[in-house]
Amino acid sequence: MKKKALSLFAVCFLIALAQTRNSFAQDTFVPIENYDGKTSLLAKATNTKEKKSKSKKSKEEEVAVQEDAPITKIVVDGEKKGGYFSGISEEMVSLAEDGSPEALRELFSKIRKSSVEYEENERVLIFIASEIMKVVWASQNFQGETPQVPSRNAYVGAIESARNGIYDTSTGNSDFLLCVLPSLVLCSSSLRSDYYARSESDLKAALSLRHESTLANYLLGLLYMKSGRSQDALSCLRLAAEKSNAFEINFSLTSALNDLGRYDESQAITDRLIVAEPSNLRLLKLLAQISYNRADYSSAERYAMLVLTQNPSDLETVLFRAKVFVRTGEYLKAASLLDVYAKSNLNNKEYFLLRARVQKEWNKNISAAISTIEKALSLYPDDSEILLYAAELAGDSGRNVGGRSGAELSRQVLDADSENPLALSFLIKNFIDSEKWSDAYNSSKSLMAKDSSNEAISAHVKICLALGYYDEAWNNASALYEKYPSDELAIQTYVDAMVRTGRTSLASRFINTALASASNSMKSFLYYQRSFLANGESAQLSDLRSAVMANPRNSDALFRMYEIYFEKQDYRKAQYYLRQVIALNPNNANYMRLNSDLDRLIK
Repeated sequence: MKKKALSLFAVCFLIALAQTRNSFAQDTFVPIENYDGKTSLLAKATNTKEKKSKSKKSKEEEVAVQEDAPITKIVVDGEKKGGYFSGISEEMVSLAEDGSPEALRELFSKIRKSSVEYEENERVLIFIASEIMKVVWASQNFQGETPQVPSRNAYVGAIESARNGIYDTSTGNSDFLLCVLPSLVLCSSSLRSDYYARSESDLKAALSLRHESTLANYLLGLLYMKSGRSQDALSCLRLAAEKSNAFEINFSLTSALNDLGRYDESQAITDRLIVAEPSNLRLLKLLAQISYNRADYSSAERYAMLVLTQNPSDLETVLFRAKVFVRTGEYLKAASLLDVYAKSNLNNKEYFLLRARVQKEWNKNISAAISTIEKALSLYPDDSEILLYAAELAGDSGRNVGGRSGAELSRQVLDADSENPLALSFLIKNFIDSEKWSDAYNSSKSLMAKDSSNEAISAHVKICLALGYYDEAWNNASALYEKYPSDELAIQTYVDAMVRTGRTSLASRFINTALASASNSMKSFLYYQRSFLANGESAQLSDLRSAVMANPRNSDALFRMYEIYFEKQDYRKAQYYLRQVIALNPNNANYMRLNSDLDRLIK
């Protein structure tokens, strides 16, 4: 009996020992990554007693498990410094969080080990740094190899989603890198923008943790650029540029400056970049645009040609080159390029605008220009550029465009943007052409509050003179001339005001002095103005003939000669000069009506 009892005791002892060993193994070796998709990055070894009280643990120490989530959310212990990357030196994590090419290269040199020596979180950190180099800093041509990383990991998943044009919202924002990595999508070819608000919030959260991060500042600046917020982008990009000389940062910085009209500053940066990247197509295109904005059209055309030399099928640059030629008046070259572009894409807004300008300015076919713009209006009914050019055509032709007058088209733009200076300018021109001087005056006062350009002031002076507001006209004209004494428009406005306000002696002395050194166009204007000061018809006609000799296209002088002969009832001579006016202004309905009246009188 004693032997049987002893044997039974031994069996029980062995069973208990085996159970204890199994329990110890299960409680001590908790896997960091379970490949069934249920991941814990903060699991700790526990004893049997702790396991029984697991339900009492804080949520921050729990494993975050979502049955349907493709990547399990990482929950970082807020009190444990370093979180998932604890065990890696704080300096190396900081280098990854700075994210500049310079910081990442330093990280690679300091963390380098044999691949078998890396801990899992070290492998992930190297992967993150490598992907940032490849995705964000592509100009670095990074070729480094990275250790294998777990496929189902929030950091890895955020990067892979970004590469596929998706903003990963499943990662949470439990540490700096999880706030930043989803925004790598900004550097991909994604056309979506529905994630911009979330991206801005997450990047600001990251910057609250590390405000000097080059990567976070650059990505936020890039987000603002894509959102059309160039002024906000500028401050972020400047902070990034203080810590890194990366091409991408400087390229975005000069783009922001260009958008803000700070062309000289933008040019200074691009001049440095082109030395390092002489064949970079994006940079050449930006240089072309900056040169165009600075009115350096020869440089703009040269940079466009460099782009087309590398990529002859770049239709965007073909169209840009046509735009340069339209701006310089080389309409034959522009027309040829527009024909090339039209073979592939007929519905581009810029194409319609350029084609219409060529038709109007070179072909002198305003009907064709109107037809082109009416097609554009059907495709872009609310576009301000299309509407304003339609308003210009309506004003020049005296016809409706798309069933609306120039004033109606301008007002549509003003309904959407009440301070649009170009729309106000066209509205004022329409009022002047139709001699609605009171309406013109009210609109001009509004424009003058926003636009103090020479053109705006000159138009206001003309309106004031028509209304008999001579003091206001003189004050504006004399102030303009005092500020710009060499500008032809300022001079013409000043002389017109002198003559119209009765300052005849001053006007006569000024004109006679200015004639000695004036250009042909200015001489024509001065002779025309002097005809109003001349005594007797003979002297008036002499000055008007001199005006036409200096500039045969001076419509004002030709029309004044028509008026003189019409008053003398010499209708044939009157019609001779009026027809020259019509030839220069073939779409002016008022001139056509006057010519019809002469036809009846001559018969």
